Amino acid sequence: MIQPILQPQEPTEQRKVYSVTELALNVRRQLESEIGQIWITGEISNLATPRSGHWYFTLKDADSQLRCAMFKNRNRSVRFTPEDGQQVLMRAKISLYEPRGDLQLIGEYMEPAGEGALQVAFNRLKEKLSNEGLFDQELKRPIPTLPNKIGIITSPTGAAIRDVLTVLKRRMPQVPVIIYPTQVQGDKAAKTLIEQLRIANQRAECDVLLVTRGGGSLEDMWCFNGEKLAREIRNSTIPVVSAVGHEIDTSISDLVADLRAPTPSAAAELLVPNRADIIHKFQALERRLIAEFQHKLQIQQATLDKLTARIVHPKQQLTQSQKDLSQLIKQLHSSKKRYLENRKQTLSSYQSRLQSYKPAKHLEQTKQRLLSWQKQLQHAMKQQLNSSQQHFALTAQKLNDISPLATLDRGYTITTDVSGKALKTVKAAKKAKTIVTRFADGELRSKPE
Repeated sequence: MIQPILQPQEPTEQRKVYSVTELALNVRRQLESEIGQIWITGEISNLATPRSGHWYFTLKDADSQLRCAMFKNRNRSVRFTPEDGQQVLMRAKISLYEPRGDLQLIGEYMEPAGEGALQVAFNRLKEKLSNEGLFDQELKRPIPTLPNKIGIITSPTGAAIRDVLTVLKRRMPQVPVIIYPTQVQGDKAAKTLIEQLRIANQRAECDVLLVTRGGGSLEDMWCFNGEKLAREIRNSTIPVVSAVGHEIDTSISDLVADLRAPTPSAAAELLVPNRADIIHKFQALERRLIAEFQHKLQIQQATLDKLTARIVHPKQQLTQSQKDLSQLIKQLHSSKKRYLENRKQTLSSYQSRLQSYKPAKHLEQTKQRLLSWQKQLQHAMKQQLNSSQQHFALTAQKLNDISPLATLDRGYTITTDVSGKALKTVKAAKKAKTIVTRFADGELRSKPE
């Protein structure tokens, strides 16, 4: 009789027994902690967009597929409308849906595969504004060499403001700074940036404005690539410096501003000179001024010496006159009094001429003429500046009057399909799957019946 071979059993006290829920929870935690965030590309299928605003879909390729979810707080920042069959690039967190034990991806960011949607939108707006001339160099306003007050439009808690204030304190602590707090990331950031820019112009308390934030991804800094913000910067009556992100980053705000700085710290260095450099320049100017004054004083002293040498001393003339008088006293005794009076008048005349050659009087007259010319020059420059400002304000108003956005503000709308093509007839509108109605404050998407 063949005896069955019995396998040795593991002692009960060494077994770790999981419930299904515990195992699913442990797997999810390990997936999220060890793999975490990834980039994945694939084709969208089975897209569902319920009323909750969340997106549920499958991402697949030729051999595999994964379930995906992109919740409302994330998908509202997506700059295109996804469709089944569309190839996309997505940043996501890998996880496990415990109730069904399904592996799934939680989407954080999405763009069409190939050139990103944000980059496409950036290039289009850049080309549009460039064609309008908003980036032209002749529109750039000069930045004050030494501003009396600086306005900074940024997040009051970000790293950028700390970097800027540190540099300003080191280079020129005497210059006061006003911070206009705003969001620099998210859906409301562009609106708050525009509001603070308008407030700064209304108060007119600064000589220059700095619009800035630290580095980040293109989507993080997207609020600085809006058309409305670009036009607000261009219409600002105060010169604007833009420093968004790192040196390799370029935003629409950088292009339209009067001056672009590669980083927030570099912007601070461009806004104010180094105090030590200014002191050194003033000392050099002081030395030059003293040397020039001493040189001119020496010239005037030499001229005075020459003039003094040409004047005959009155004592010598009196001595000669006495000799002549002694010789003629007998003959001219009757005219002695008249002769002496004439000599006194001659002496007084010589004294007056001597006083007229004093260099201090000539220097004072020259100084007064220079002060008068300086006042005339300042007055002329002020009149020219006022004229230029009035001309710019009139031009800005004319541009605003002919802007299509002004038409929207009067209650009109523009209807297009999702690609931006204008729909001019009801027939064309019915052919479109989705129509976009643009108002002054935004867009409304709808489907024609």
